Amino acid sequence: MEWDRQAFRAFQESHAPMLRFFRFQKPTFTMGRLEARRIDLQKLPHPHEVRPTGGWTVLHGEGDLCYSLFASTRDPLVGGDLIASYQKISRLLQGAFKALGRQVELSTEPHRASGMTHCFSAPSKCELTLGGKKVSGGAQAREGNVFLQQGVILLSVSEGWRKAYGSGALEAMTGLNDGPQAPVEAGQIEAAVEKAFQQAGAEFEKSLTTLGSLGKLEAFPILSEAKP
Repeated sequence: MEWDRQAFRAFQESHAPMLRFFRFQKPTFTMGRLEARRIDLQKLPHPHEVRPTGGWTVLHGEGDLCYSLFASTRDPLVGGDLIASYQKISRLLQGAFKALGRQVELSTEPHRASGMTHCFSAPSKCELTLGGKKVSGGAQAREGNVFLQQGVILLSVSEGWRKAYGSGALEAMTGLNDGPQAPVEAGQIEAAVEKAFQQAGAEFEKSLTTLGSLGKLEAFPILSEAKP
């Protein structure tokens, strides 16, 4: 989260959109800035991080893939107001998932969550569902004419989710690999998402970076940067 926070601070409207994928090596909770104020963080059964964006709590681990997208609100491919931007990005993800054989759909209306709430308790407008259940979600932070969207793609509902929330709180969520189809790997999803962006007009150039002037974090995320 700190990597994204620093990168977002340094991102300029003139910069080409940047997309990165990452995963958590051990079970970790993340939550939006406001959600972190409402819950007792000391009672969480796993380590936690606060996202620079919003949204409810997510339990990360081997069952999901995370992405971060940095872009200008004026970018024709992913920009616009909050809803328009979110819908454009979801449409691109939808195309990627369908290319992998998953018939995902965009939720047209926000759904009310019942019981204990977490990010996958119910889909919000323009979030992706599979068989009526939420499979991917995200949230944005905006500063001037740039934005950061952080999202999570669920590969499977892990045992960690069941232990943390109980099976009754997981009825509205599913993973891309929780059906009868052959499972897809995180690398396949990354490639499919990049291809969907490229087919829509983005030209990505992969690079390995350590944040450079953005900070001194010892992290080496793969970045996909659209050529201007």
